[in-house]
Amino acid sequence: MAMTAVAAPSMRPWRRQMGVPRWGAVVGLAVERWLEAERDQLVLWLPVMLGGGIALWFALPDPAAWCVAILLLVASGLACLVVGQGGRAARALAIALLTAALGLGLIWTRSESVARPVLGGPTIASFSAEVEAIEPLVARKLVRLTLLPIGKGADTDGQPVALPYRVRVNLAEADAPKLLGTGAVVHLRARLMPPPLPAVPGAYDFARVAWFGGIGATGRGFAPVVVTTPSESGAGIRVAMSHHIVSRLEGSAGTRLARRGD
Repeated sequence: MAMTAVAAPSMRPWRRQMGVPRWGAVVGLAVERWLEAERDQLVLWLPVMLGGGIALWFALPDPAAWCVAILLLVASGLACLVVGQGGRAARALAIALLTAALGLGLIWTRSESVARPVLGGPTIASFSAEVEAIEPLVARKLVRLTLLPIGKGADTDGQPVALPYRVRVNLAEADAPKLLGTGAVVHLRARLMPPPLPAVPGAYDFARVAWFGGIGATGRGFAPVVVTTPSESGAGIRVAMSHHIVSRLEGSAGTRLARRGD
């Protein structure tokens, strides 16, 4: 009796083994050919997928959801490598999914690395702090100070208050010491509150910006502001000159000259 050679089932094309219809095979072949022709451009999609993973971190609500998303992306990417049998489409999809997982993991790691304590609720406290940055808000006649508190503050009852690592307060121009400068140590009283959340969904989220800036409280400072240790950088003299120029020349002209002097 004549014998007919038949290929072992494991050697048959994977599409026939998995029951993929002919039109599916045609589409798959067309995709493979297109990817082969565009292979030099595929790498340009890596930043897009990395950004997609970062956007996913902002869209999902909490660490549990981030963890589930990373696991799903990694599992899906590995599944593509296993099922795809080395096809370019499967490899491209796997790399895209794994890159998105990497983006989500990177932004999560970054958020944890900059995490600082946030003030628990509104309070009025007196405290000492080092001046990290000064930003004149000429149009509002304010001076914005970024401060690094030294030790604990004291509330209105004299009870100790734990302060965040970095605080941002606004002072009236008239209340700012003339020789205030970066690196100076000041003592002041301020009304502090946690960074505000968006007023409506989709509005500007200062709390998120403050989180990545390490700012744990914002508020308004009150006079008197006492410079206990003067600045050694000479920035206080520049601030005093800026105040003088702005006081003599109102409006945008004074602001431009003050900035040019800085």
